[in-house]
Amino acid sequence: FGYLAPEREQRFTLGALFSSHMFPGRAPGGHQLLEALVGGRRHPERLELSDAQLIESVYADLSQLMELPPPAYTAVLRPRAGIPQLEEGYTGLLDWRRTLQAAHAGLHLCGFGWLGIGINDMIKEARRMALSICTQAGAEEERAVKGVYF
Repeated sequence: FGYLAPEREQRFTLGALFSSHMFPGRAPGGHQLLEALVGGRRHPERLELSDAQLIESVYADLSQLMELPPPAYTAVLRPRAGIPQLEEGYTGLLDWRRTLQAAHAGLHLCGFGWLGIGINDMIKEARRMALSICTQAGAEEERAVKGVYF
């Protein structure tokens, strides 16, 4: 899927995702889509660089790890929030979600970052949520009044 670089490696990028390997069809035939992560809490100042500087620095960094042709297309996205962090108060947030869902039957809160940031974490959470919804729907159907047929 990609990698996250430990700080001790002192890389420019925090990591990279091989998006067209995870999701076929994300890049035209003969091309691969590679997304690099830059900045974050480690180096927020890097987001102040120009798009051209970011692209050049990312390409230089990734080229040290793998053989890359020059990019056919580049784009820079600058989400200020970055990757969700499991920091102080996180367990309180999970408690809040449980309390809210318990107080409002049929409310299900699921999405990126609740129980982890990896694809495996998101799949696990989505499966758990889908099972919860299906189990609840099945229980409601069982409780419904059944008509009498002759």
